[in-house]
Amino acid sequence: MTTRRFLCLSLGALALCGCRGTATPVPVVAGDTIAHARAEIGDAPPPLRRQLAEGEVTATLRRISRRLEPPAWELCRDLGVGACDWYVAASRSRQLNASAGLDGRVAINRGILEYARSDDEVAFVMAHELAHHAANHVESARDDTSAGAAVGGLLAAVAVAAAAASGARTGAAENRRMIENAAGTGARIGRLAFSQAQEREADRLGLLVLHRAGYDPALARHFVVTMARASRRGEGQRLFETHPSGPERLAAFDATLAELRARGGTLPLRAG
Repeated sequence: MTTRRFLCLSLGALALCGCRGTATPVPVVAGDTIAHARAEIGDAPPPLRRQLAEGEVTATLRRISRRLEPPAWELCRDLGVGACDWYVAASRSRQLNASAGLDGRVAINRGILEYARSDDEVAFVMAHELAHHAANHVESARDDTSAGAAVGGLLAAVAVAAAAASGARTGAAENRRMIENAAGTGARIGRLAFSQAQEREADRLGLLVLHRAGYDPALARHFVVTMARASRRGEGQRLFETHPSGPERLAAFDATLAELRARGGTLPLRAG
């Protein structure tokens, strides 16, 4: 086996093993509910982008942030694992996306508001990103980036040493480049946003925050369908690189909403 092929296989295994855990239970959805969700998404009309007045994005995000932050802080304190210090900022990007960053930043793209039909829909997206902070997903992703770089570099060093022992002749500069490239690839694999389990957890906890803030989760549900439809058209592709598939996400949303209603507006935050 060549050194490069060994590295490709090893880094591929690293990617497959990058399954980060969750702080709370996440819903498990059955195949029939996913099939129903897939049919609903397929029958839904294409999402429509609306024009926004100057300053509407900032005003809307401020209004929603003020309402979401008290229950989000309460949730973060209840979980006791994340950093309860964040701020919401608007991004000019028209892509249907949002993100949570290491500096406590929650960025909501303009594209989210252009496709949203109500504050409830935008609030669900924002609550999802706040939940990433509350559940410590952002810090764990940083740790995975460092670990991925270290593992990638180590694998490359082992491959180079094995090649030299078998008689392969490569220069020191080429070996160094190979190790640096492998470390970079490992880092990229490690920082592939959040695991799908963590994305499901952020949806679940975000839905709880949404309910506690007095928004209507049933109205927010439409945006899950919108994002799924947009991803099929390529407009939400980046958002769905690490998220569960649209039908799976919709089915999990429905399962969480049913549980939330059955429990009188609460959800268990610990297993068991």
